[in-house]
Amino acid sequence: MITALHGGVGMLVAVWGAGLPVLDARVDLGPTRLGFLLLALALGAAIAMPLAGHLAHRWSDAAVLRVALPTAALLLAAIGAMRAAEPIIALAGVFGLCCGAINVGLTSRATAAERAAGRPVIARMHGFWTLGAVLGSSALATALRAGGASLLLLPAAALSAGAILTLLALRLPVGRTGTDPGDTADQDASPGPTRAANPVLLGAGAVAAAAFVVEGAATDWAGIHTTRVLGAEPAAGATMYAVFFAAMTAVRFAGDRLRDIVAAPILVAAAAGVTMLGFVLVLLSPVVPEESRVVVATGGWALAGAGTALVWPIVIGSLGATRIDPRRLSLVTTIGYLGGFVGPVLIGGLAAGVGLAGAMVLPAVLTVLLAVAAPPLVSRLLRPAQTRPLSSPIATPRRTPCTHPSRSTCPKHA
Repeated sequence: MITALHGGVGMLVAVWGAGLPVLDARVDLGPTRLGFLLLALALGAAIAMPLAGHLAHRWSDAAVLRVALPTAALLLAAIGAMRAAEPIIALAGVFGLCCGAINVGLTSRATAAERAAGRPVIARMHGFWTLGAVLGSSALATALRAGGASLLLLPAAALSAGAILTLLALRLPVGRTGTDPGDTADQDASPGPTRAANPVLLGAGAVAAAAFVVEGAATDWAGIHTTRVLGAEPAAGATMYAVFFAAMTAVRFAGDRLRDIVAAPILVAAAAGVTMLGFVLVLLSPVVPEESRVVVATGGWALAGAGTALVWPIVIGSLGATRIDPRRLSLVTTIGYLGGFVGPVLIGGLAAGVGLAGAMVLPAVLTVLLAVAAPPLVSRLLRPAQTRPLSSPIATPRRTPCTHPSRSTCPKHA
């Protein structure tokens, strides 16, 4: 069920990401107004994520998803039917509230599912998320190329995805997830993730944020970069979004196996290197011969998608093994996903000053920092998770050593 929900959310997000070039062409958003739109989205998500963590802990993550998913679909359908920039920007802020709540609810449910499975499964779930994004964006691009009216296509796609997600959310079992109330031994064994706002949690959030800036650059700017910088048509912009997530999907479906056989710090360093190479191609695409620009950019976004695919599954998988509760998990989720929301805003601000082609230097630089900083941070993050098996249900309380002169006659061991 949670895997299907990830796929459905990917389809819903595809309507947003692949639809941005269409909205830009319809109302002429431009880099500055698009930056304000993304800022409204980021502020909404920043407000919602900590609140959603507390609500998920108090009631359940299922309750959070049952409200946030249909509301997000309705808002996205309204955005897709707009003919002016200002109401689009205003609704983006409310849409951001729903996105933040959805991110927390899905993450909480996914970590609980991996812990119950006793093996890595989160990368596969996120693989279905990106598969949904690929299918949704590809279908939207195909319909646009066939001459479909965007004023009808975008709302119809959002409402269709929302209907599926609502039905799935209603089937989720209601129950609080996270740390067991009596799991005091585990709290002592894993001091990092059980205290709010400690360096381990902040470091985990920072690693995730750097990866999400790169993912956000693709989600919100790959299509615009393709149309405005490379001079391609809007349908090509929607296709570029699909290429990024197709590469990410392929790696994520292989990701749980990779997590089993490759040490996480090595895997993160390799991923950052691949992503860095991808952004080198994206940066070079405007200066190569005109007939090769889209091809070079396509290769760059594909490598970037493959490189960023496993960072977040590694982070939340290791946190989930420590039985972190939704409130503390929401701290990491907030920091990480804010990278995905705020990063595109920063890119928009840079684009207004130096142009969108030059603004792509920001995510490229972050891939270098990710390669340097992520391996030691991930090593420290994983240390608590190595104190017991992933499938261990509740930590066994510590026992005081027997001091009776004869163990055979001790009342405790009789």
